[in-house]
Amino acid sequence: MIATFITYIIAATFALLWAYIALPKLARLKSFGRILGSQAIPKWTVPILTWLIPLLEICAVCLLLFPETMLLGLYFSFGLMLIFTLYVSGIIFQIYDIYPSSSGALFKRMTWRKHLKINIGLTGIALVGVLMEQFNLFRN
Repeated sequence: MIATFITYIIAATFALLWAYIALPKLARLKSFGRILGSQAIPKWTVPILTWLIPLLEICAVCLLLFPETMLLGLYFSFGLMLIFTLYVSGIIFQIYDIYPSSSGALFKRMTWRKHLKINIGLTGIALVGVLMEQFNLFRN
């Protein structure tokens, strides 16, 4: 009972997070595209990622809303968080040629190191949600 509640809390948290960061991107797509253009990614990917990132985030929200697709949504959330965490790690460890500014409203006033810590924590929480739901951990 408690494990089910925790899994639903994790799913709801990610649904709210993805909606919170995806909707402003979709509302200001040109601005988001310019921000992506300043990031350490190949320029040819900018038009694709401008649409793809918020659409993937909205897909995650939709998957997390229904019990039948919640596990897939948790896997999706874990995957997105892992990708974002690896990207931020690359910035911190200066793997890229440029050192971009933070783009998300949630992380705008945050250092990249703090951003990485939060991403690692969220990635861990997503993994816990996946494991709890996939393997029915902590359930009677």
